[in-house]
Amino acid sequence: MAKMTREELARRRRINLYKKIIVYGIAAMVMLPILTSAVLLYKVSKLEQRLDYVLSAEGGDYLTYRSSRDALLNNSNADGTYFADVVKPVLGNTKAGTGQELNTAEDEYLRKLNENAAEKNTESSEGGQGNAEVDNEALEEDALDGESLDDGEAKSDALENGKSNDDPSGGKGTENQAQDAESENKKVKRVYLTFDDGPSIYTGQILDILNANNVKATFFVIGRSEEYYGYYKRIVDEGHTLGMHSFTHEYQKLYASTESFGAEVEQLQSLLKDVTGVESHIFRFPGGSSNNVSQLPIENYIAYLNERGINYYDWNALSGDAVNASLSPEQLVDNIMKDVRNNKDSVVLMHDLQNVHATVESLQMLIDTLKSEGYEILPIDENAPLIQHVSCNSVDE
Repeated sequence: MAKMTREELARRRRINLYKKIIVYGIAAMVMLPILTSAVLLYKVSKLEQRLDYVLSAEGGDYLTYRSSRDALLNNSNADGTYFADVVKPVLGNTKAGTGQELNTAEDEYLRKLNENAAEKNTESSEGGQGNAEVDNEALEEDALDGESLDDGEAKSDALENGKSNDDPSGGKGTENQAQDAESENKKVKRVYLTFDDGPSIYTGQILDILNANNVKATFFVIGRSEEYYGYYKRIVDEGHTLGMHSFTHEYQKLYASTESFGAEVEQLQSLLKDVTGVESHIFRFPGGSSNNVSQLPIENYIAYLNERGINYYDWNALSGDAVNASLSPEQLVDNIMKDVRNNKDSVVLMHDLQNVHATVESLQMLIDTLKSEGYEILPIDENAPLIQHVSCNSVDE
């Protein structure tokens, strides 16, 4: 057998190399679409699971956070920057409690806003007693300046009467008293604790804690079986406000049409009246009035409520208990207080769920924190502020 020359050996090696390249190339072209398809199928499966969850009765609150975040960024009753920071971890963009850095331009913008707010608060506290309230008082100046002429004349008459009644201060005492009362009203911040989606197996524990602290709250309930009727009655008997949150809490069914929406409201209203003797006239939209799952414009459903004299309430503070079940009681309270401390009046969103006990565990801590910081805790009534993501006045009469 003749010996191979160097040139022939090199040529054979090149041919073998080319063969390997061709084989590997063909294998890659075959495998790449298969792997890509497998990844896409996995992601689609996960997306379907998330959509099923979002549209379910348990998972609708994901959309509650997603939609209300944008609504509250421009809500005059809330500091949307804090709200955004609280909601982002709940939605999974960051991990709550890990201190993970935020990298987007929006996150940097929000961080700067919060830093500026902190600097302003520091400067205010150095400016003398009472200056810590400057930001909150500034929000009210326009409203105070806009008082009617009759109110102004009434105050003027009162001051003149104070001067004429042998007041040694020439009426200044009356004026100072009025100013003190007005200042005191500005300092009082109201908080409305609300619980959605009950009653549940934990409703009794929530009511026990509220009763022990002489605190009244608001429960936006759904339709439940007869074994839960006692909780409806306890809510009313113990002085809390009983509100409606739809009968089924099933988004696709509830928001399918104005007729289906009205049927659920009337069904729940009738049930609550039969059980408690009280006809509820307050409502909270599942997902909030800013939800993105209703089949019709939300104004259609708002018009239905307006026609029947039913007020609806959203929120401007929330715990995150319905979306991130891993949050500790301390984190739930911290989430709420971040919002509450930046609102004049706060409607707090919590949940009365069958599968989350952290809300119950956090409640005593929340009440203690609110009371220690001077907040007044009230149930929603006719005097409560209408915190609404989409205003009831957005409907053309």
